[in-house]
Formats: sequence, structure tokens, C-alpha cells
Amino acid sequence: MSEDKSNDVVENIKETVEEVVDDVKETVEEAVEAVEDAVDNAKPALIKLKEENPKVFYGGIAGIVVVLGFIFLSGGSSSVKQHAQAAISIGQSYTLKAPNSVGESTLKILKVPGSMTSFDNPEDVVCKAPVGASVVARDFKDAFGKKQLFVQVEILQEIGDCRQGAKGWTLKNNLK
Repeated sequence: MSEDKSNDVVENIKETVEEVVDDVKETVEEAVEAVEDAVDNAKPALIKLKEENPKVFYGGIAGIVVVLGFIFLSGGSSSVKQHAQAAISIGQSYTLKAPNSVGESTLKILKVPGSMTSFDNPEDVVCKAPVGASVVARDFKDAFGKKQLFVQVEILQEIGDCRQGAKGWTLKNNLK
């Protein structure tokens, strides 16, 4: 019987050793996974993006290079170019123009210079003069930190819904 007991003890030891070995293997695998997760979490976002989606990563770099290239190559003068504005004189005749429109258009001649609500309120409009109408400059008004931004004009002939002699305000840029 002692041989049977010793065989049982040996069997128990073997089973215990196998269980310990299995437990050690599981612990090592969990440790390896934890280390890999820690390494993945420690990587910067751009490196992760490069590894996970290289097309987006390199496309983003190409986009940045194109934008920077455009900025650097389109440079030149750092000042904003403005159109030369001819001097407007009181009492002189001018023609109405609409520099910001295409084709035939009309300009609203306003009762009050610079009133933004005038464009929505027909009661604040003297008349709508077609581009090309002849006018005479009668007065100036400074606005928004600009000298003589608005010009009071007098309509020289009856045109559109403007009667001859009607007076109102328009931007200086609308005269040529």
C-alpha cells in the first residue's frame, strides 16, 4: 500500500505542478497583453493613425503641404491692394456705376447715408437709379472711419423711377 500512496502523492504533485504551470502561463499571457496595451496607449495619436490608417495619415500630410505651398508661393506683397479712387468734387457731373454687380442693374438712392435698414425698407429709398444715370455731386458724409464715404447726388434727368432734381445718398464708389 505504501507504493499506492506514493503513486497517489506523485500523481497529486504532478497535478499540482501542472496547475501551477497553467496558472503561470495564464499570468504571463495576461502580463504580455497588459504590456502590449500599455505600449499602444503610450503611442502618440499620429503614430497610431499612421499604423491603423496610412492613407488618411499621408493624405493629411499631403493636404498640409499643399496649403502651406499655396500660402508661401502666393505671397508677394503683404499689403492689401485697393482700387484707385478718383477724387469726387462737389458740383461736378458723374455717371452712376455698380462695381459689385454684373449686367444691368439699379442703385438705390437713399434718404439717409449709410443706413443699412434702408435696403430693406422702401420708405428710406428716394428712388432706384439705373447704372449709367447722370448725377451731380452735392455733399459728402464721413462714415465708419472713412472720409467722404457717402456722396449726396442730384439726378440730372428723369430716368427709371427717379425724377429730375431728386436728391439722395450713395457710396462714393458708385460714381465714375
